[in-house]
Amino acid sequence: MNKIPGPVKLIIKIVLSIAFFSVLLSFVRGNELLELFSRINWVFFLLSFVVTVVMVAASCAKWKLILDLKDDIPYRELFRIYMVGYFFSNILPSTVGGDVVRSYYAGRLIENQGYSAVSVFVERFSGIFFLFFLVTVAPLFQTGLYQSPYILFPALAGGCLAMITIWVWKAENPFALPDGIARFCLAILRKTGDVPLLGFFKRVADSLERLYSGIIDRLKKLRKELDVAMAAVRENKRFLQRLILLTVLFYLLTWVNVYTAFMAFDVHVDFLAICAIVPAIMLVAHVPVTLLGNLGYFESVFVFYFLLVGVGGAESLAMGLLLRLKMLFMGAIGYIVYLTYRQKFIPDTADTLQHGGNKEI
Repeated sequence: MNKIPGPVKLIIKIVLSIAFFSVLLSFVRGNELLELFSRINWVFFLLSFVVTVVMVAASCAKWKLILDLKDDIPYRELFRIYMVGYFFSNILPSTVGGDVVRSYYAGRLIENQGYSAVSVFVERFSGIFFLFFLVTVAPLFQTGLYQSPYILFPALAGGCLAMITIWVWKAENPFALPDGIARFCLAILRKTGDVPLLGFFKRVADSLERLYSGIIDRLKKLRKELDVAMAAVRENKRFLQRLILLTVLFYLLTWVNVYTAFMAFDVHVDFLAICAIVPAIMLVAHVPVTLLGNLGYFESVFVFYFLLVGVGGAESLAMGLLLRLKMLFMGAIGYIVYLTYRQKFIPDTADTLQHGGNKEI
């Protein structure tokens, strides 16, 4: 199966971003947005930026906690690297992700690209796994939300993904059962393809086999990385407690982040309603659809979900645009750090990452 060329992907994502914003603006009158921006509460506006900085700092602290198991890198140095990664992830339309950049930089500092990659994985995955849990139970803050399929289905998906993760980690041979089922189904499809005029079933079977093999390969990689992470936990019992605390702190801050962003426009939204739906928003909004941190799609998801709890489209869009502004602000800081960051072993970071950096990870 041929992959879509990079330039074509970029064009598709640009078109999708424009499309999402066009749909958004068709539901929101321009004067409503202007009115909201004309009555900004500057105390909450500035507080909202402070919350964003604290969120990034908490994520960086969790990353340092993991790296400290192998080597002690000064927090200030790691924070600079984290900001560079933020720039690559949220502003630069590049095929090089922020996690790859962070892994490469930190790997050169500790002279161990393998463990650096694992540290980035554990930092990210611990947050993702906790999100699976939150998206399942957070609607309990307003139980009526489970009646909406837009809340119920993400909740079910989160629960299933959490159970699959635990199965892959804990089972002695987690891939035996799915492999047997997949082989059985593929054999049926190929057998059906032997029937005259039904030969296309064989092509379907070939495509599904490639898809299945790719998924299994990723899950096997996940299993190996989880084993490495758990070995670190067994060596240091307090490590897991700190990891959980920093992960919980980050998600508490995501709720505060959305609340203060609404309050920046004097829009009062029940904090428990925010707690109930933000995890589902985070799960849905981070499906990679458009470029530059899901520009357009990210804001659309916020508007759609907050309509479920009675918040107007203009108010949610204004809040979403403020979140976008903060992402750009942090990305701009990351760009400045990137320009001024000097390490003697990195003559040209972008070129190294594109052509050789990934080989070491």
